[in-house]
Amino acid sequence: MAWAGRLRELLSMPGFRALYAARLTSQTADGIFQACLLSYVLFSPERAASPGALAASLAIVVLPFSVIGPFAGIVLDRVSRQRVLVFCSLARAGFLVILVILIAAGHTGADFYATALAIVSVNRFVLAALSAGLPMVVGVDRLIGANALSVTSGTVVALLGGGLGTGLRSLTGGEDGAVALVAALAGLAYLGAAVTAARLAHRTMFGPERIIGWVGVTAQFRQVLVDLADGAKVVWRTGPARRALAALTASRAAYGLVLVMLILLYRNYFTGPDGGLGGLAVVVGASGVGTVTAAVVTPRVTARMPKARWIMIVLVGGGLAEIALGLPFSSPLCVVAGLLLGFSAQASKICVDTVVQEDVPDAYRGRAFSLYDLLFNVAFVAAAALAAFVVPANGHSAPNVIAAGVGYLLAGVLYYRAARQHAGDMTVRAVGAPRPSAAPEPPAPGPPGGPRSHFHKFTCRP
Repeated sequence: MAWAGRLRELLSMPGFRALYAARLTSQTADGIFQACLLSYVLFSPERAASPGALAASLAIVVLPFSVIGPFAGIVLDRVSRQRVLVFCSLARAGFLVILVILIAAGHTGADFYATALAIVSVNRFVLAALSAGLPMVVGVDRLIGANALSVTSGTVVALLGGGLGTGLRSLTGGEDGAVALVAALAGLAYLGAAVTAARLAHRTMFGPERIIGWVGVTAQFRQVLVDLADGAKVVWRTGPARRALAALTASRAAYGLVLVMLILLYRNYFTGPDGGLGGLAVVVGASGVGTVTAAVVTPRVTARMPKARWIMIVLVGGGLAEIALGLPFSSPLCVVAGLLLGFSAQASKICVDTVVQEDVPDAYRGRAFSLYDLLFNVAFVAAAALAAFVVPANGHSAPNVIAAGVGYLLAGVLYYRAARQHAGDMTVRAVGAPRPSAAPEPPAPGPPGGPRSHFHKFTCRP
């Protein structure tokens, strides 16, 4: 088969194999760590879970991707990316030692959350280095396949790592000592990631091609903020992107509310074999199936209908599914809802990604995607924070289920109503199809010879 031949070609490249191995070991460790964090904060029998603790955990996992991400490129232009992979993995292992001690002592205060935040923040540089290093080890003609293999495999091994951590916790009793053991395993996995990057790759294998000095770095940090503002202005002036981003941001907020309710339901409401961390893992697995299905279906559907219409269909469908399947508060129905909402989220995101890629000029596209990431994740965390005040501790709340469903419905309907008034939004062009020739793009703003935006090279999508 053609895909098998392309896979063999990629794996025959020593540089790609080294980077691929570094990604797999690192993201396996990420999965184990996330299972540790979730089980300790929310599913420990020794403490009650609360919406506030859940919101804090979600903020720790999500926000560093958007807050630190735009600045990562400044560092990755100035140091060996292979060294970034090695030393960041060692740093994460060191922080895990502290976390093991805190978990064994039963701490859940600011010291625990600060340590967890440090681990996730360092991880942002690792993911950026993995993406930035890829063009150094494969040719331009193989980048799409290499990206698809790397990102998909990374997601899969992160899920497997999460399953490994969850299984180890269950086998060892599920108390704080068991979670500390999972944290120790995550630390060993990060050490393995450091050894992999150190042994399989040499210092310059992943770039940068030319090390830039640290002179002027303060001005470049300021330039990042200017670039974000420029991205916001361009997105606002680009109607299709503005409308699509607004719809996706609204649906992401609804999803944040749904996720908080879902986790609390499995922690405090559903009992027996359908409840607990194992039951939640089934929902996550179903959502993953929906995500993969959307990636297969969406390019085919958008070859026959406008992306705006498909976005409306999947958002409205997600809202109806949330209300119809969520209100009975049944674990099996939650699994089905997880599958459908996973499909809705991924299908709409694929389309919105493509709208931004098609309609925002290349000179601004990296900055637009950085703004996109910021809106996407801040909406999610803001909704989770709101849920801390409006969702009961057991997650059982019919008004909030309806509110989340209505949020999906309004996002889809209002977006499509606005999109129908613009012919460009209703153009039929499949996701992944070549973009028609367009007018010359305007140059990026800024003085001649001034610091160039770092977004175009290191925008890494979570």
